[in-house]
Amino acid sequence: MLSYILSRLVALALSLVVASLVIFVMIELVPGDPASFMLGLNAAPDTVAALRAELGLGGSPVERYLRWVGGMLQGDFGWSFEHNRPVSELIGQRVLLTFVVTFSTIVFIWVVSFSIGTYVATRQYSVADNVATFFGYLGLATPNFLLALILIYFANQWFDVSIGGIMDDEYRNAPWTLDKVGSVLAHLW
Repeated sequence: MLSYILSRLVALALSLVVASLVIFVMIELVPGDPASFMLGLNAAPDTVAALRAELGLGGSPVERYLRWVGGMLQGDFGWSFEHNRPVSELIGQRVLLTFVVTFSTIVFIWVVSFSIGTYVATRQYSVADNVATFFGYLGLATPNFLLALILIYFANQWFDVSIGGIMDDEYRNAPWTLDKVGSVLAHLW
């Protein structure tokens, strides 16, 4: 058992290394660099060079990759130019919402599937069993994104729930209150 766990951990580490290499290479292949993007095309070359040095864009690709991975291992995920904040803060803000969505999805799936499974198991080969089996196969055959779009459409048509996000716009940057939780629950599906 211990050898299995160790082999899975080695496979996990290799997967993370390969994924980080692919991401780094994709970022490197984009023409230009963040310094010239931030300062614009008409910026003075010495200003661009100073910003490149400040952002750590100098050195060989291997040095930049090792610096990038080393920073991530220390919790430094870089700086978001779009939000003008550290990426670790942005990740931290979304962890709670991700947990709420994931937990509620798991609870919903368990309640529905156990209820339907128990009902159908006590009525084998009945009309209810055949209907549940049909919809189960239909659900498995339907791509998740298409099923999500269909549910969003019906939520908008039947319950007048906005399809523009996980909560109403008035709660987007507001602190967590019961009203904000209610808005998230209303938009959860």
